[in-house]
Amino acid sequence: MSNTVFSVVDIETTGSSQSNGNNRIIQFSCTFVQNNKIIGSFNSFINPEMDIPNEITKLTGISNKTVEDSPTFSEVADQIYNLLKNTVFVAHNVNFDFPFINLELERSNHKLLTNKAIDTVTLSQLLLPTESSYKLTDLSKSLNIIHKHPHSSSSDALATAKILIILLHQLENLPKATVKQILDINPSLPMNTIDMFKRAFNLKKDVDNPKIKNIRGLQVRKIKYRQDEPIEMPKYPNNKRKKQKMFSGIVDFTLTENKLMNSIYGNYHSKKVSNKLLIEENDEFNYDFGYLFPLSYLLKSNQKIIIAADEDYNGDSSIITQINKLNKINNTKLKCIVLHSISDYIDLDKFANTLKVQSSSKNTQFLKCKILVWLTFTKTGDINELRLKKDNNQNYFLNVVSDEQNHGYYIKRLSNDFNTANIVLVSHNYLLTHAKELSTNNSFLVIKDSRQLAKHALNYHRVNFSLSENRIVVNHIVNMLYQTHNRNIYDIFQHSKAKKALVKKLENIINKSSDQIENIKDGLVNNFYAKKNLIKVANGYTLNIDDQRFAKFINSKSSLFKSLGRNQQTCLDLIDSLKRKMNHFSGEDKGILYAFFDKINEYMTFIESNILRINSLVKHKDPTVFALFLNEDKDIQNAMFKGGMIRNKNILSNDIYSVFNKIIFLDSSVYSSKRSQFFYDQLELKRKNTRMIKFEDETNLNDKFKLILDESLQIPMPIEKLMQYNSGNVFILAESQSRINEISRKLKDSSVNENTVILSQELNRNNSKVVKKFISSRNNIVIGDNELLEELKEKHKFINILIIDSLSINEFDNIYLQAEYDLINKEYGNPNDGLSIPLGIINIKEAIKNIISLSNGKGIIYLRDKEIVDGPYGNNLFELIPNHIKPTSMNKREIIDTFKKL
Repeated sequence: MSNTVFSVVDIETTGSSQSNGNNRIIQFSCTFVQNNKIIGSFNSFINPEMDIPNEITKLTGISNKTVEDSPTFSEVADQIYNLLKNTVFVAHNVNFDFPFINLELERSNHKLLTNKAIDTVTLSQLLLPTESSYKLTDLSKSLNIIHKHPHSSSSDALATAKILIILLHQLENLPKATVKQILDINPSLPMNTIDMFKRAFNLKKDVDNPKIKNIRGLQVRKIKYRQDEPIEMPKYPNNKRKKQKMFSGIVDFTLTENKLMNSIYGNYHSKKVSNKLLIEENDEFNYDFGYLFPLSYLLKSNQKIIIAADEDYNGDSSIITQINKLNKINNTKLKCIVLHSISDYIDLDKFANTLKVQSSSKNTQFLKCKILVWLTFTKTGDINELRLKKDNNQNYFLNVVSDEQNHGYYIKRLSNDFNTANIVLVSHNYLLTHAKELSTNNSFLVIKDSRQLAKHALNYHRVNFSLSENRIVVNHIVNMLYQTHNRNIYDIFQHSKAKKALVKKLENIINKSSDQIENIKDGLVNNFYAKKNLIKVANGYTLNIDDQRFAKFINSKSSLFKSLGRNQQTCLDLIDSLKRKMNHFSGEDKGILYAFFDKINEYMTFIESNILRINSLVKHKDPTVFALFLNEDKDIQNAMFKGGMIRNKNILSNDIYSVFNKIIFLDSSVYSSKRSQFFYDQLELKRKNTRMIKFEDETNLNDKFKLILDESLQIPMPIEKLMQYNSGNVFILAESQSRINEISRKLKDSSVNENTVILSQELNRNNSKVVKKFISSRNNIVIGDNELLEELKEKHKFINILIIDSLSINEFDNIYLQAEYDLINKEYGNPNDGLSIPLGIINIKEAIKNIISLSNGKGIIYLRDKEIVDGPYGNNLFELIPNHIKPTSMNKREIIDTFKKL
């Protein structure tokens, strides 16, 4: 097989569709690989004998002029065929390149290619299962492959060839038993891609790998247990000169960062009772290092630094880089651990059993193979490393994760590493559910993205479910009990009357619970649903439910709720009883049973976090709000029911502040005014024991960045007119769905739509489609809120224009914001000062900071709302936006000229 030559091909075309037969190749490139080395290449532009569309020229840089003197495909067809005919054809999405080339050969009346063909996208997904993206540009960047000209086929082919070499090495290093398991699963892969695993199996020898351990037939990376080592830090360097000497060549350092570090150290060093620190971040300073450095000098034996953020940390999170720098500076061994819920760690017993269950799902079979490869190198068993989308992945995902009773291979290591760790990284949700466990030995707590913590805390006191969800989940359970296309649950227990009786009891209780929930649902619909009360909102209707009437209705169903609670506990007890008898079953039956238990646990969670929670919420003393949301079809059976507590009141105090007393809060936008109570209220903080820290920005952007105020604010310039002069990526900040829809419609109806991609946020705030299209397009105009802008920021794609549209202070798409607005209005008579103005200012500040970061310090911010400038926002806003950019008033002509020059 060492004589095998791989021809790694990439083509550029006039369009991606092959079905209409109108598209042609405009560039063909191939890089040849043999014995894991690049041995040659070929590249040619090709005259397609048709005009190249403008969008293709923008994407590839290939114009009509580029190819006017190039050969046609017919003229090079024989040469291309001869180059490829005795090779293994390789492409990054082989199902596109291979048939496209054969179409061109067919048009040229040439013999077609019959090569074996393999796909590097699929191979990468299997052999590099922890990558965040398998796009060629992203994969190249992750693997440190120089890819100078994406969408140039010569550069793409070379990058793909280098990826192929890495994949060949990965295959060589896989245990033979793992390759055999993948072949036994026989996943559906493009064209001849599975042959790469057959090739690897035939070349491999049965050699023991000292780093691999066999567990239940799985080839698993051996894991080492950390040792507990005391940390001895030198004396804290309290001045800039000493720090500069220590940090030289490792960390960049400024006078302001020195002040930040000293403020944190001083707050905790000598005080018996320390203040809570509330720190506003900007993009100029390294805040992770800024708090880690002084806190590391304050650590005592068995103390930890707990860092919670609005994200699921993983092993390559940027903060781990800062910890490594800290260890290098002080020659210490601070140990860091990332914690997720126990149910996020794979259970090897469950996974081994599911391998024996045949599945009709191609996705499930593919995922099994990914996990087999991943097990050979993961040191944690944390399924988050695979970056799976848990919310929409196949049910198989539920079968391989652990549960709260799991004490397996990875959980034992996790417990050990937590005990020996100095720094612990968790999500906000993990902090909220495990605060007492994390707070041992007077640990320090750092809360990043602290505004989001309040939202997460409230989610545990809210419900959000479809009225049809109860029946859907129960139907899945019943199907598993009686299915005929595979062994069902009763088949498995057919020889044991006692166990079969337990299953029957379980089925009866689930059906009873389902009927009870339907009773509550029908009562809800009959008592509160009336078409005349529907309120039209963007993309549907809402129906607000009277709080007092709703409480009375729920109280009338108290016996049903009590019964549901008892039924839930009985179900869980029955499941535990059946689990204790699992060892008597075959691997295939175990896999089916695990899937069944997981589905029942899913149903119990639904009941606990939605139905039973409603009952507890209406008995709560704090204000609540409830509503139904319907689609345009007004189908009440598919309506969403939402509701719960309106605002934080003693949630964080009881769950977090009662067990931690050394807390640092960080956020990019804290101040809404120097006197505002808004942020304190959101986080349940008191001024008397909270110290706010904000440092000014050091870089002056006034020469490169324009913050424009429209002089004719009474009638601001129409966005669709201004966007005719745009040549970059634009974000339009709008804080209501109706306004987002209106701006989008006007832009799409205008001439701007001809050469610009217009993307707008949707009501369900599922931003993934917008983000995906934005990344793959040029000249985007995106309309949405700060949440969407934050997601775009994570992709680090250039945006250099921010248009701040009118931010309504009376209309909210969010029922909780509207309810809080009404509540403040009732209590104080002026909801603007307590909610609308500070929230609006923080949103604007956040957006401005994000655009400055994404624009590389050069761009335009255009404020077009009179309320923002002249209203109650004005003075506070301009006092608190970044000090290194000053507002300038312009007339319409000056504004247009500024956009043209950018």
